[in-house]
Amino acid sequence: MGALLLPSVSADRSEFERGYAGQNPVFYQRALSDCGRLIRQMEDLGFDFVAFSEHHFHLEGLEVSNNPMMLGAWAAMLTTRLRVAQMGIVLPSRNPLLVAEDLAMLDHFSGGRMAAGFARGYQARHVATIGQKMNAYPTAATDPEFEKHDRINRELFNDHYEIVRKAWTQRLFEHHSEHWQLPPANVSWDHPATRAMAPGMLTPEGTLQKIGIAPTTLQDPDHIETFIPFTMSAETIAWSARQGVKPVIFTPIEEHAKASIDLFHNACRDAGRAVEWGQDVGHFRDIVVANTEAEAIAIQERGMGFIWTRWHDWFGFNEALRYPGETGAIPNTPACVRERGYGLVGTVDSVARKIEHMLETLKTDLIVPWIAVGPAPIDGLLRSNELLVEKVLPKVGVELTHFKPKLRAEFTGPDWRAQCDAPR
Repeated sequence: MGALLLPSVSADRSEFERGYAGQNPVFYQRALSDCGRLIRQMEDLGFDFVAFSEHHFHLEGLEVSNNPMMLGAWAAMLTTRLRVAQMGIVLPSRNPLLVAEDLAMLDHFSGGRMAAGFARGYQARHVATIGQKMNAYPTAATDPEFEKHDRINRELFNDHYEIVRKAWTQRLFEHHSEHWQLPPANVSWDHPATRAMAPGMLTPEGTLQKIGIAPTTLQDPDHIETFIPFTMSAETIAWSARQGVKPVIFTPIEEHAKASIDLFHNACRDAGRAVEWGQDVGHFRDIVVANTEAEAIAIQERGMGFIWTRWHDWFGFNEALRYPGETGAIPNTPACVRERGYGLVGTVDSVARKIEHMLETLKTDLIVPWIAVGPAPIDGLLRSNELLVEKVLPKVGVELTHFKPKLRAEFTGPDWRAQCDAPR
């Protein structure tokens, strides 16, 4: 089990509604404090990872999570065991070489605790602005030119993912596509040190012919756990199966979730990967546990119930709650989020029953709580995590497990932290 923290700034609803909460330094410092407390608690409770999303220009304050890699580096400094992930880096609008470098650095900073997560991006002001030099478009079901823009977005995503993987797996590489020429043609670099210390990088005439990143990952790149979150796209799920990437499904509606698992399982089989039905597919949920149903609902309605209904509905998130064959508008209420199974909210006994049903029907080995840090009361969130791990999971026979990173064979240790702490 790993958790997603956006984060939002830490403020109450009236403070958000006054405007520009995202630029208030008091609110952001509170958010870092709340996130820090949750991150340290998650490590103590045995969570496997913490993840952060990527969103830009959030003056509203509801998703102030500009750079999940920087947040991951910060989280790594607060912890020693908890892995750090992204859900996810929006690849179509990012320079893939810089992404590959930044994640490799994060892997070293964390001592091999980096997990990678990539997303395609649905928020237009972010993707179109940050990715304008690459002609990037968001992928949003409400876009009147969805088919065209989705094709361009997916093309960029696939191209950028291939570059990241090449940078991690190959000492020297080149990449030529419609969007990238790596390296560019006719770059003169007849440096004697390069000829001696990085043979193969230059042509005999002194022109750059291949590039590589330094440092590269601390982990063996073939064993880095990789996610693609918030997906319900059939093409993305099939791509994940072929690439050995774990999709994290957004919908809680059982029929749709099972169809996604069927698709993933069949695509794995076609790719020659032996994966049991339900395994290697994650599922997001808003999980809030409290001593009483009323207390849990109050926490949820201040947290995800507020963020979802005030912010996410506009992007079509309520479509993830639609039953098969249902027509008309989906109620945009915190109660609907709970009643349709995205919010697992209640007492120890009631949440245990909901998780038990989820495990029985979806056979998953990965649940990702989306924790609404910021508007939700921090003490309630901390108590909820404690009850979840110490009371709910034992009731359903779940013991938290941890992904075991595999470091590169050439690394013999110790890591930087051990070297810093060693007596001189």
